Order: sequence, then structure tokens, then C-alpha cells
Amino acid sequence: MKRILLLILICCHLLPATAQKNAAPKWMDKSKKAVVLITTYGKDGTKLTSGTGIFVSETGDVLTAYDLFKGAEKATVTDVEGKTYPVTTIVGADELYDVIKVKAETPKKVQFFPIAADPLAVGAVAYLLPYTTEKKADFEQGTITEVSKLKDPYSYYKLSIPLEDARVNSPILNAEGEVFGLAQADASGKKDVSYAVSASYVNSLSIAPTDFLNSVYNSIGIKKAWPADVEQAQVALFLKGSTQDVKTYLETLNDFIATFPSSVDGYLNRANHYAGRRAELASTPAEQDKYLKLALDDIETASKYSNKKGDVYYNKAKLIYSVAATDTTLTDPAWTVQAAMETIQKAISEEDLPVYHQLAGDIHFFLKEFDQAYNEYMIVNNSDLASPSSFYWAAKAKENTPGFNIGDVIALLDNAVEKCGLPLTSDAGQFILERVDWKLRLSQYAEAVEDYDLYYKAMNGSVGSDFYFYREQAKFRAGDMDGALADIKEAVRLSPDIPDYRAEEASVYVRLKNYTEALACIDEALKVAPDFAACYRLKGICYVRMEKKAEACEALNKAKELGDPLAERLIKEHCK
Repeated sequence: MKRILLLILICCHLLPATAQKNAAPKWMDKSKKAVVLITTYGKDGTKLTSGTGIFVSETGDVLTAYDLFKGAEKATVTDVEGKTYPVTTIVGADELYDVIKVKAETPKKVQFFPIAADPLAVGAVAYLLPYTTEKKADFEQGTITEVSKLKDPYSYYKLSIPLEDARVNSPILNAEGEVFGLAQADASGKKDVSYAVSASYVNSLSIAPTDFLNSVYNSIGIKKAWPADVEQAQVALFLKGSTQDVKTYLETLNDFIATFPSSVDGYLNRANHYAGRRAELASTPAEQDKYLKLALDDIETASKYSNKKGDVYYNKAKLIYSVAATDTTLTDPAWTVQAAMETIQKAISEEDLPVYHQLAGDIHFFLKEFDQAYNEYMIVNNSDLASPSSFYWAAKAKENTPGFNIGDVIALLDNAVEKCGLPLTSDAGQFILERVDWKLRLSQYAEAVEDYDLYYKAMNGSVGSDFYFYREQAKFRAGDMDGALADIKEAVRLSPDIPDYRAEEASVYVRLKNYTEALACIDEALKVAPDFAACYRLKGICYVRMEKKAEACEALNKAKELGDPLAERLIKEHCK
């Protein structure tokens, strides 16, 4: 009898202990309100898929699976009470770990899970809390069996909790009701264990500036969050401008300004968009005028947030100039080149910066005020802002000044090339060719050939047949017949169907007194261009030199017939 009583007593003690082990923690029923149902939709509004997510802030931050959002144009969040909220923004995502953070628009504070501050250790108790609309919270209890590194300082957990497919992405909670992970299935398909990716890691996700070009985000049509740092957001804004159509980019600019209302760059970028793309934004001239007004309004707003009034004047002048210089139909006095000049002068009066003088030079150049343009460019050239371009435009202004010295122009082009640095790249090509042109005008043929060689190096040998054709002519005039022949042969090889090259090759052979080869080149040219009058004249000269009068006169008369202006004189001289 005593043994029976003892057994009953032991059982009475064990029953409460077992019941306590399986009882739900006190926070469970309240916390289940933070578990939500995510539903995503495609372009045509059809449902794509649904799955579990969790609120992690009272203002609607949600953590869930990235895979739910692939191809989605719209998404909603539904809480356990059946209230549905739209997902407004993608905050950050990681396709590799299949996690995403989004923002839902909620009218009031929502129940949310606090995120565990410290990682958990092996053996710690864990609770899985799935989405349910039932009054009583449903949950699974287990322990952490393994902890591995995710990305420092975040962890990845293995759990003794079995996982059904419908419970993937459910929150994994510690004993205090803090979320430390999102449930993920065993990759092998086993159901008796599960894994949890760190909730802290998912909550830390954000979008970097270059992520806007990433397929991870491009596959989702929902608006993406801006980087928290305004300078990074400005980079993202620039990148979006190169990938979006005009109207979409205007929406992006509006959103940027709404997010960063005190950022000067937002207003200046929108002003440029309004003015520069007004024809695409508006369907009538009246509407275009409206966008020009909006542009000036934005610049005025930018000035309120800027402590550098000179910069605002500079940006305003640059915008007015770019518009007025390309649209001569404008009659608004606020949008004239003269208005741009007055505005850049205000910038210079605020702060005497070289970049302001560069724009002043450009405006003077457009107005054909070349002396003033040259003076403005030289202010730039005597500053730290001196560049190949500033020296080049000083050279262009100088060459348009009455009584200019060609040597001065070449010296400025020398500076432009020098500013390109070593080794020279294709950036220097334009300045070198410009210098070649001036040297040819001064009959400095050997120096011009040297510059052609320099251009070849700058272009890393990536030149076409026209390059060899022009260098051949410089070598010809410099007396380098072997070099001239090599170049014109290369031009012919690259473009055998251009008759001028064959004719030039014939001219070199004539200079070398190799008339047989010259005639062969002429015949090839005439196959391509049978009415090439200059070739018949050159053919006549070859026969004159070969003392074949009949053939010479026949060729020269054909040249005259085809309108060659020099043939008549040669006929009088050799065909009497």
C-alpha cells in the first residue's frame, strides 16, 4: 500500500512539471499578432504567391523571404485580425539567403517582435510561432542544436524543431519572446529539423547606391528605399537617371525630394529635368513653358537650403545657357544666353571660382566674344582647375581673335596634350590632331608626322584607313617617300574600294618615277570609279614621262572631257 501511495505522489509531482514544459509563455498570445501573411501580385494584378512574415517595428518594417517578391509589382501584408496593409517600399534584400526587408504602410502602431540583441548558444530554448487567425497561439518548442557563422557578427542556427512547408519564414523566438531568426527548411528536404537565419541580419539589410542596377532588385517592381546617407542616395539618383524613362525618372526625383527635402541636389536635378526634358514631359508649348517655370522655382527652393549662393547661381546659369543655346524659339527673357551671362556674373561676385569662369568663357564663346572668352579660359588655365579642355577652348578662342599668332595657338594645344598626362590615351587624340592641322598650315610637315605618330600611340594603334591616308600626305610633303608609300598601301589594304587611296598611291609611284606601278594603281582606281577625272590626268602624266605621246593625249583628253580643271593646260603643253 505504501508503494502505491508513493507512486501516486510521484505522479502528482510530475504532472505539473510536464504541463509547465508544454505551456505557452505568457507573451505568446500577444506576440502572435506580429506574425503576418505576405501576398504578392504580378503586373496584371494576379496573385503570385503568399507566405509568412513578421513585423519588427511599430511603424511597419517587415522581414520575410525574398523569393516571395520575385517578379512582384505589388504586395500586401495581412495581420491575424484580417487587416491588410500595402507594401510601399523594398528596404533591402539578400537573394543568397532568401531574405528581404520591406516597409508596409500602416495607419497606426502595430504589434511587433523586438529583435534579440545577443546571439543564442547551443541548448537554448526556441519557439516557432506560425501565422494563424485562431484565438489560441499555435507554436512549436525545441532547442538550438548548432550555431554557425552567417556574416560577422550574425549567426545561422540549426533547431530541433520540425518544419512544415506552410511554416517557412515563421519567427523563431527566445524565452523572452524576442525574435532571433526566421525559419528556413532543411535543404535536403528533411522535416524533422529546421534552420533559422539571423533576424538581426535581415533587419540590417539596406540598399547600396549601385544596387539599383542589380538584378536582385530589378526583378521587383515595387519602389526601392533610398540609402539612409544622402550622399549615397545622390549616387543612386544619378544611376537611376541613366536607366529610367523621362516620366518615371520625374517620379523618382519627386520621391527623392520627399525623402530628403533639404537636399539641394534634389531640386537642382529636378530643375534640370524639367527644363532639359520638357518636350518629352509636355505635349504643348504652353505646358513646356510651365516646366520652365517649375525649373526656376526649384532653383529658387535650392537657394533656400544652400549656404553657397554662388553654386546656386552657377547651376542656374548653366541650366539657362544649356536651354537657350539649343532653343532659339524661346522668347522668355529669363531663358536667354544673356540671362545666363548675368547669372554667372552674380556667381563670380559671390565667390571667384575657376569653374564659374569656365562657364563664363563658354557663354562668351557662344556669343562670339572671343577676346573675353579667351581671358576667362586663361583664368581657369592659371588655376588648379586647368584641364586639357580649358586649354583647348582657349586655343579655339585665340584662333578666332583678329591678328592671332599661330604659335600661340599651338602652345595652348601643347598644354592641352601635356595636361592629358602620360602615358597618353585616346583622350589626347583630339588635341593632337588639332595641333597637326596647325603645323601643316605652317608647312611643318616633319613635325606634323611626329604628331601623327604620337596620335597613333595615344590610340594604341586603333586607327583607320583615313589616318594612314592623311599621314601619308604629310610624309609625302616632308620628302619621306618610302614612309608615304608604306602608309598609303596600308590605307588601300584597309579600304580597297576607296579610289582616292589608289590615286594617292599612284602619285607616290610617280614621285618615285615608277610609272608602271603608278599605272597599275590608276587602273585599279578606275575599276571602282570609271569617271575619276584626276586619275586620267595622272595617267596622262605617266605616259608623258614614259614618252608615249598618243596614250598621254588620249588620257588627258578624257580627263578634260570629265571636267578636270588642269587637263587643258597639260594638253596645250604636251599634245601639240
